[in-house]
Amino acid sequence: MNSSVTGCKRIHSIEVEQLQDSEEVQHSFLLIKGRLEPKCSAAKQLKATLELRDESLEQLTQLSSAGEFKLLFDLHKGERERQEEPAVTSRACLLQLRSCSGSRLIRFTYKPRSSPYRVQPLYIVCQDEKEEEQEQEQETNARSDHSARCSLIDLNLRLVQCIYAHKLHAAGFANRTFTLNGPCRLFRSQLTTEETLAKTEDELWQHFAGEILSCAQWGQQLHLKFVAFVACTRYDGAAVAASGDLSYANIRRHLRGHAALGGGGLALFGSAHFYSWPRSFAEIGDCVRSAERVDVARLPDESNYRRTYGGVYASTLGAVCHELGHCFDLGHTLNGVMGQGFDYLNRVLTVDQVTEHLPQRIVDQSYSSATLPAAGAAAGTNTRSRLTQLKLKQPSSQLLDNYHGQRRNDSFYFARNCAVILAHHRWLSPNPPCATETAAAIHLSKASREIVSSTPLRLVELRCNLNSLVAHYEELCAGDKQQQEHRFQLPASLWHLLAEQRTHYVFVLTASGDTKRLACDDAEAEADSH
Repeated sequence: MNSSVTGCKRIHSIEVEQLQDSEEVQHSFLLIKGRLEPKCSAAKQLKATLELRDESLEQLTQLSSAGEFKLLFDLHKGERERQEEPAVTSRACLLQLRSCSGSRLIRFTYKPRSSPYRVQPLYIVCQDEKEEEQEQEQETNARSDHSARCSLIDLNLRLVQCIYAHKLHAAGFANRTFTLNGPCRLFRSQLTTEETLAKTEDELWQHFAGEILSCAQWGQQLHLKFVAFVACTRYDGAAVAASGDLSYANIRRHLRGHAALGGGGLALFGSAHFYSWPRSFAEIGDCVRSAERVDVARLPDESNYRRTYGGVYASTLGAVCHELGHCFDLGHTLNGVMGQGFDYLNRVLTVDQVTEHLPQRIVDQSYSSATLPAAGAAAGTNTRSRLTQLKLKQPSSQLLDNYHGQRRNDSFYFARNCAVILAHHRWLSPNPPCATETAAAIHLSKASREIVSSTPLRLVELRCNLNSLVAHYEELCAGDKQQQEHRFQLPASLWHLLAEQRTHYVFVLTASGDTKRLACDDAEAEADSH
């Protein structure tokens, strides 16, 4: 790299935060974050060479003003993109980084994660779709479009898988992510297009959860959770333009067949924002950085008022991370992925982007009478909450706090309590329990005001009934040398909210990954484990 070394006589090193020598990578997208030390005014680029199987992949990336860089590699390069189930084989890889006088060589192993607890992508089409297409050519085009949409979903869920691993690594937990069950599959609903467009997002979640649960192919597979996208989402941009109201709320009112809800075993989304999503690995960087303006008269804007394609992509893929978090039993937090921070997914993949000051999201509540059951899910949950958006002018002190927060990190992170839950959850644990293993017996003793478990407790949270916002948490068994606790006595202030005010419930995580929701009912009996 001749341009990088001209005039520089300093000795540099390349520091890498998230990939260490001899590490095992279990996800197919590899995201690397690092910096050139010390900062060099002559070095503008970094060259990365990845030796992967029989081929060599090269990337030339710009260094930020602070000498930082991020790289994204596809470790599936050269393999069939839509294989049914990749062979779990270990593959030695070699990564070489060079910039100015700095050089770094990292040897690592790529071994696709294998777990019985998996996430299955679905693309939901209506039962009358073929009837609407009379000509063979139209039917062929529709099948081709469905295939392209499924490929798009697969690509972006692989990125979500990588981001989960990246963020849990940053929280101190190596090699934690979920396993995809295979490529996205078409799921034909019994609803017609007209019926689908007439339903609210809560009604859509309820109906599709019931259909998945009762179908022969997926209904009895309790080790699966589902992330599904509705094919027929419609947007009436002309009505939005005519109204002159370009607010988030008005755009949502003119979206039909749309959802962004997650909980239990299903995360459900619309498909109207796919216009901003990449369709190939090579397009990811351009989509993240795209400053193309959204024509709200034609396309729905879900960018938290950034009004750019890149903003829509960041917010909508960030929403997938958020709603999947609910499927993995996470509650809401004030900040981070499960709070205000999922709009900032673009910052996970970029360096030196302009600091964004986005309106705050608020927690709203939606009720449901049932959730899609899944092994290991918190029992007794009968509500799903979501984040909606208000366009609020933030005080200058709030803007300053946001600015400093974004300079310290990329604002897209799992709060400590969320990271602990994910690291031990059956769907992400590196050593999930056997299917036949008996679940922990967990109950709330009103006599002693204690949570009692047959296996060691790992985390106890107090969450609000209305919006699942975590009000307080206690982390237990944090270290090997600490005594393992099977009982946890709730402080008087928390007991007051739980048992007297009855405004909150308790969420419990054990060291073995079992989860449980406990609440004080009107009867004075103890809540027994089911």
